[in-house]
Amino acid sequence: MQFDILGPLQVRDAGRPLALGRPKQRAVLAILLLSAGSVVSLDRLVEELWGPQSPPQALASVQAYVSHLRRLLEPQRAPGAPATVVVNQAPGYRIVVDPDDLDAARFEALARTGHDLLQQGEAPRAAETLAEALALWRGPVLADLADAPFVQAERARLDDLRLTALEDRLGADLRLGRHARVVAELERLTGEHPFRERLQGLRMTALYRCGRQAEALQSYQQFRAQLREELGLDPGQALRDLERDVLRQATALDWAGASADRAVAPGPAPSAAPVPPRSPAPPAAVAGSAAPGGLVGRDAHLQVVDRALAGTATGRGRVVLVAGEPGIGKTRLAEEATRRARGSGVTVAWGRSDPDAGAPPFWPWTQVLRALLGDAAGGPPAGGPGVDTAELARILPRPADGEARAAAPVVDPEASRFRLCQAATATLLRLARGRRLLVVLDDLQWADVASLRLLGHLATTLAEAPVVVLVTYRDRTLDGGEPLADTLGELARTAPVDRLELTGLAVADVARVMASHLGTDPDDGLVRLVRDRTGGNPFFVLEVLRLLGSGRPERTAGEAASLVAQEVPAGVRDVLRRRLGRLPDQIRTVLLVAAVVGQQFDLDVVRAVTGLDDDDALAAVELTVSAGLVVEDPATVGRFRFAHALIREAVYGEISRARRARLHARVGQALLDRRGDDADSVLQLAQHWWLAAPVVGAERAVPHVIAAAELSLDTFAHEEAERQLRRSLDLLAAAAPTRDRDASELAGRLRLGRLLVQLHGSGCEHARAHFSRARELADGLGDRPALLAACRSLYEVAFARADHSAAAALAEVMLDIARSDGDPAALVVSHLALGRTLWSQGRLAAARDHLEQGLRVAGPVDGREFLPPRIVLQLQLAAVLTSLDEPDAGIGLLSTAVRDSRGGSPFVQALTLTGAALVSAMRRDPLAARRWATETLELVERWHLPWPAGYAAVVLSWVHAVEDDPAAAIPALREHLARTEAGGTQHLVGWGLGLLAEAHLCAGEPLEGLRLLDDALARVARTGERSYESELHRLRALCLVALTPPRPEEAHAALRRAADVAREQGSALLLRRAAETCRAIDGRHSGSCDHPGAQP
Repeated sequence: MQFDILGPLQVRDAGRPLALGRPKQRAVLAILLLSAGSVVSLDRLVEELWGPQSPPQALASVQAYVSHLRRLLEPQRAPGAPATVVVNQAPGYRIVVDPDDLDAARFEALARTGHDLLQQGEAPRAAETLAEALALWRGPVLADLADAPFVQAERARLDDLRLTALEDRLGADLRLGRHARVVAELERLTGEHPFRERLQGLRMTALYRCGRQAEALQSYQQFRAQLREELGLDPGQALRDLERDVLRQATALDWAGASADRAVAPGPAPSAAPVPPRSPAPPAAVAGSAAPGGLVGRDAHLQVVDRALAGTATGRGRVVLVAGEPGIGKTRLAEEATRRARGSGVTVAWGRSDPDAGAPPFWPWTQVLRALLGDAAGGPPAGGPGVDTAELARILPRPADGEARAAAPVVDPEASRFRLCQAATATLLRLARGRRLLVVLDDLQWADVASLRLLGHLATTLAEAPVVVLVTYRDRTLDGGEPLADTLGELARTAPVDRLELTGLAVADVARVMASHLGTDPDDGLVRLVRDRTGGNPFFVLEVLRLLGSGRPERTAGEAASLVAQEVPAGVRDVLRRRLGRLPDQIRTVLLVAAVVGQQFDLDVVRAVTGLDDDDALAAVELTVSAGLVVEDPATVGRFRFAHALIREAVYGEISRARRARLHARVGQALLDRRGDDADSVLQLAQHWWLAAPVVGAERAVPHVIAAAELSLDTFAHEEAERQLRRSLDLLAAAAPTRDRDASELAGRLRLGRLLVQLHGSGCEHARAHFSRARELADGLGDRPALLAACRSLYEVAFARADHSAAAALAEVMLDIARSDGDPAALVVSHLALGRTLWSQGRLAAARDHLEQGLRVAGPVDGREFLPPRIVLQLQLAAVLTSLDEPDAGIGLLSTAVRDSRGGSPFVQALTLTGAALVSAMRRDPLAARRWATETLELVERWHLPWPAGYAAVVLSWVHAVEDDPAAAIPALREHLARTEAGGTQHLVGWGLGLLAEAHLCAGEPLEGLRLLDDALARVARTGERSYESELHRLRALCLVALTPPRPEEAHAALRRAADVAREQGSALLLRRAAETCRAIDGRHSGSCDHPGAQP
């Protein structure tokens, strides 16, 4: 964690700035950092934040700010564990920061070192050290808190240290003979700080050495006059002695060259050295290279990778994350790490992500698996231990059986994706047996969500596997909820991880790069200017060097510095545009077409689009290779890629939207002519035809977009499938109405609706709208299977939203269609749907009838099914029998369902165990509920499963509340309920509120329990979900008698209502429970429940 106060307040975690919250929270952190290592009292914090008139809640607010800061600065700290960054220490807080992690502390240390070096006569090292210290400043100290009183004193102190360091650096520059370069800077500084005598002396010395002794004397006279006029003082003795030496032209004032400093080599002044023409660097040595095959300024980073690879010798792997801005050298670092790894006998496989949204799902992993399996043709791997060829065939990407796979409605996609990730992980681990493995995933910021999920899955196994995964990605501010941000957070929690943040090269490293590419040692001033202009970004540095080498064969250092200062744009893309503008027209045309094709392109496609013959097209591409813009793929003849994504972005950005659309159409046709329906090209074709739709029409684009959606569904890239399906519907909306168009829309609506439910929860309103439209289309087309599918999906949404009237009507329609068509599978799901809804409505006898009919029709459990209907029927019928007070039959069904699920996937087991936990809680059997819920959560944790944890966590928190510590369990129970509802699920939320109310009752908070129960009963009235209504009234009675004073009459009325509801529903269990509660209350309070225990 890096803390920066030399400029606006900033905290960076592995190089990524953190969002520090509201102004006062930032101020708390700033105050602590200004006193780093010392205790800051609470009183001081309050006074600094609010002044003498602080509000009553000031201390509480400070504590809240500190709490938020701790969560921000220590995201991995376990609940209850002591803080290690912002620590409590009487009478306040102390922040624990390593001096290397605070920019102000690093600045002071470097400034001291530079000063000492200067005193010891080490001017070159002093100048470099002091320049490094001054480069830490990004602006005024705590610039975003400029008006805060607590900043003023420390700002004045640090500003003074900065000026002193600046004076030392200027003094070192003068010792090195750089007087001509610092004159202008000294003119400005003496104007800004007119009374600093040392600056005046340095200015006089620089002017004198430039042959401007009259101006040096005039400068002294002006300073003396100003000092007398404004302060009534005379200059100090040192400045007066300097004036005398100028008048006498003392030899001590002359720059003595080599005699002035032992580190200065003899020879002509550096400003006279020419800048020779540069020769282009090999593509593999672009970023930060000092020589072909070498790497500058990254030794410490490479050592981290080397240590990680050394661990694989003992079977221990890890993830190495390499982050940085574009052009900073992430890929180059990975290439150098690859070279070193191969030299030590490590097997290496690369996977690059594509920035063009046209790569197949799991594309980086497809490349890795192909490389390791030695299958360049892309077929499925040969069978063997630990390899699931059927699963891997989906991403390698030739289907094992060649048959289309139909997606089941409302199925969570994570189950399917989990199986694929499991198969891919098992294969990679098998391939690592007997050898060490380095997997490089380059440019992960462009990876699809499916690829990120596979990385997370594999990472959990690396602690005991000889595999290192090196990941590069562009560092930028990532919002919570972004797939990459989520994956990085997951890796930090679940895997051994090293984080490397690449920043700009230091001045000395920039000098080494420049020396390598210029062929001579560069002028120090030019080096510093290039470093300042480029921020040390290696790619930007080399682009500047290319600019310096163009136009004229030789430039003096002064001319080069002038060119950099005046003509080099502020951004690397602007430098690239200027460079590209100098290319011949034909070469630019080839680059434009290549940029439209993508980051990687084939010569035959470029040739077909441009119309050039083979020789001309090849000559043009070869010229771009020589220019360092493009590199050739060593594995495939005729395939090239841009040397850096920034180059392609700059070229593509120059093309107008109208021309882009036309070029995408021509590229799409060329790919279609040459690749056909090759699976690797499906998404690429869809991308080109989608972007070409404005000029070719929707009709030509729709088939390609739908094909991409189908491929994405088939390979479990569900987020990409959603995007492609939305695109297809947008295109269909613009097409002329026909029966075929309606059929395509019907299929797209069903697919998209199911995905929205899968990805965003059953209560997704957009999904319901798509299903409703699909129902209309199916009805109009007379498509009964589609009508059944639409009604079933609408039913699932209505049931999850606890809209049971709509759910019941839809289930009746489903049953009518199933009976009419005589489809056994449809009969099973229809009876199940109607039975679930009738149970939810409290119509137990009818629910039992339909569930038993469904069980009679249902086939045996098939472990390959996502969730076998027979298991769901058993769970649901167990809940009905529990309410009917047939415990033995209900427990038997639960045991059968759990036993049957053991042969299925972990996902099926978790869902079944969740159902068993729910039924056990409804039966008020805490022991069984705890057992089932605990096993569920263990499965979820072990296999990183999605939503089944919700209700299991609710049940387990309830068990803790009623059996252990209710006060401690309530926050978790409330949080789990909120998460469940946030996913769009309303089903059983009212029952969950009843559990929460009981927890508050156990904690001695009956009033809060009453409030929750009133909310739950309002939900019952609104939704018609009455299966647990009697239990809510019973709990309400218990809360009423627990009040102070108790309200027994109202409690008896609540129990009478509980009994009436149970009797109406035919629930012997709930009726008996109401009677037992009535007797318990009667034993303590007067009144009567009017015999609620009468039989139903």
